[in-house]
Amino acid sequence: MPEKRGKTADRILAAAKSIVRTDGPDHLTFDAVAARVGVSKQAVLYWFPNKARLIEALVRPALEAESAAGRGAVSANDSADDTIRAYIGALAVFHTSDLDRFRLMYVTPQIGQRPGRNGTMLTTLGRLHPATTEMYDVLADKLVGAGRYDRLIDARRAAAAIHTALLGLILRMAMADALNAPLRLRDDALVDALVGVMAPEAA
Repeated sequence: MPEKRGKTADRILAAAKSIVRTDGPDHLTFDAVAARVGVSKQAVLYWFPNKARLIEALVRPALEAESAAGRGAVSANDSADDTIRAYIGALAVFHTSDLDRFRLMYVTPQIGQRPGRNGTMLTTLGRLHPATTEMYDVLADKLVGAGRYDRLIDARRAAAAIHTALLGLILRMAMADALNAPLRLRDDALVDALVGVMAPEAA
């Protein structure tokens, strides 16, 4: 019996992911998911009692994979700039290889979501943060160890800023892709330019 329940939840998640990819995140509703799976709306709500929980289940594996890619790029032997270059490069490859996954991670949670009085979305975000926090901590530790920063708090802010800057760049790429309006500069040239700003000695 538990195996059958697991398969139902997996089918619901697969349908939700398909809706986001084909129709866009604003079409992700319980009715749409139920229709695609061929079950009742109540069956979907049984597994995912609110939209925040459904989005969390969709996004968390992707965030964990992103974190693994970022952490894997940090080498003990590299300089601070070489580490930043490798970090940006690994995450750029991770995201540009699947822009639909990027939209799922960073666009879908924003569509139609507002923190309610019960704090549903805030609770969900609290469960999603650990993967990103771990990625920032690994890069921050390296930046302190390499002498770039004296204080861990400063290095952690830098790690968050580097990641955020890259996400902004990937968002531009994803928008250009969705609109079929290529950017004037190649994607790899833009990533190289970002590396030049963040880690000039490694550019």
